[in-house]
Amino acid sequence: MAVIYLIRHGQASFGSEDYDRLSELGQRQAGILGAYLKRSAIPFDALLSGALRRQQDTLAGIVDALGPRAPDTSVMDAFNEYDHVGVIRAYLPLFMDRIGTPRGLAEAEVFRDHKLFELAFRFMVKAWMDNVPHDYEALEGWRDFCARVSTGLEQALATQEAMSRIAIVTSGGTIAAALRAILGLSNKRTLSINWSIYNASLTQLYYGPAAKHEDALLLGFNNVAHLELSGGRELITFR
Repeated sequence: MAVIYLIRHGQASFGSEDYDRLSELGQRQAGILGAYLKRSAIPFDALLSGALRRQQDTLAGIVDALGPRAPDTSVMDAFNEYDHVGVIRAYLPLFMDRIGTPRGLAEAEVFRDHKLFELAFRFMVKAWMDNVPHDYEALEGWRDFCARVSTGLEQALATQEAMSRIAIVTSGGTIAAALRAILGLSNKRTLSINWSIYNASLTQLYYGPAAKHEDALLLGFNNVAHLELSGGRELITFR
């Protein structure tokens, strides 16, 4: 068997000019998670992450905590998050046409109000998942994103022995896409799971000898007990 530990990065800098950077709280979350993994003495065979800064910085916090016991790290673009800026560029005009303008909203208001932005972004991500036509050619399609994540998991498994323990530091959308692959989730359920994944959480997937997604099991989901025991609710964040 092989076990994959999917780890969502610590809190990023939402609302700042550089979102792809851990906040001070995100750095703390990464350190707490690393200390927990050290105490757990999980014999990791590989530590992977996507190429995004918030993912790699979270991995660095884990490696620092593990110390000499940490295996070599690798970066795989397959575990990058979907392009949320591209989704906005592609589907903000549709949101404004169908919801924003009829309500008398200006585009600038969408980005000033946190709750309004969340409403708009949920609308835009759903449109992306539903493959609604748009004019932003650079955007990776939803199906292509899911295929990228699925292939990345297969490649990670192929590089390790059958009984390996693999930790992958990635993002909420990537974890949701991985669960879609092994649980056969609908787009609607995948979307709801995407919004529910905590920063610095642990999700465990079990793969049998065949290493097939359809035979994999979900051993644990969205575990943040390490954060709850280290500081309470202020450490539990979604974004």
